[in-house]
Amino acid sequence: MAGFIMAGRIQAAIFVIVSTLVSLMLPPMLVFSNAAIALITLRKGWQQGIIYALLATATLMLVSGYLKQDIGRGFIAGLVTWLPILVIASILAVTSSWSKTLQLILLIAVVGILLFHFLYPDATAFWIQLLEPIKPLLKQSYQFSEANIDESIKIASQWMTGSFAAAFALLTIVSLMIARNWQAMLFNPGGFGEEFRQIRIGKQASIGLLIGIALAVFTNNQMITELIMVAIAIFMFQGLSLAHGLVKLRGMGTGWLIVLYVLMFILFIQMIVLLATFGLVDNFVDFRQKQASKK
Repeated sequence: MAGFIMAGRIQAAIFVIVSTLVSLMLPPMLVFSNAAIALITLRKGWQQGIIYALLATATLMLVSGYLKQDIGRGFIAGLVTWLPILVIASILAVTSSWSKTLQLILLIAVVGILLFHFLYPDATAFWIQLLEPIKPLLKQSYQFSEANIDESIKIASQWMTGSFAAAFALLTIVSLMIARNWQAMLFNPGGFGEEFRQIRIGKQASIGLLIGIALAVFTNNQMITELIMVAIAIFMFQGLSLAHGLVKLRGMGTGWLIVLYVLMFILFIQMIVLLATFGLVDNFVDFRQKQASKK
């Protein structure tokens, strides 16, 4: 894929357009259009990246027009989807620092949550209204009673803001890592693996997360809980980096990493929390440095 994208402007445009169209039917495929735009930004700069971000946005607008929907929604969707990845990829290209990049993603997600609560003080009511159209589908598919449907939507609405922000962080980071890996495959074989095994978010962010957890315990504030959800999603990547680093330093087989990813597939939420915990502690203990010192 990376070779095709970097082969020329026409190939890059085809890939961005096709991956954007496919993502409308299979949303997880959005990661590939994100990664393509990030790769172009990393290699050729934000000026080139913005061209393909606009191309992807235009694709959404055309689809909206074809479906006789509001074209403005397609523009806003494109802006929300590709502007952050463009900015963050530009920062990564300049700094080559995953620490600064992850801190920036955390900051953007935190600001997004705060801004959302400022615009919609009753966030739960906003999500209940937004989820209202799926009530008939739930009733038909699962044969829920009206009371059960209302209760389920109310419970889900309480977690939607944090879940959306955490999903944004995960999608952005995975897209950037795919793009960085593609870049390394073409121009610096093995470089991404070394970068990934050295990821550290930093003590300041760790202290901020610990303070947030303490405040959530004592205040039971929903917005603070949402901020913690985003931080846990991001610190999970330091936990993964730590696992990869220790396996490399100890000379262990890749089978250990396969087991780790299988467990993540089976126990997704539990493993995210566990890895985030190790990532958090690693900022104070530095397990990799200790292991390297022993060697």
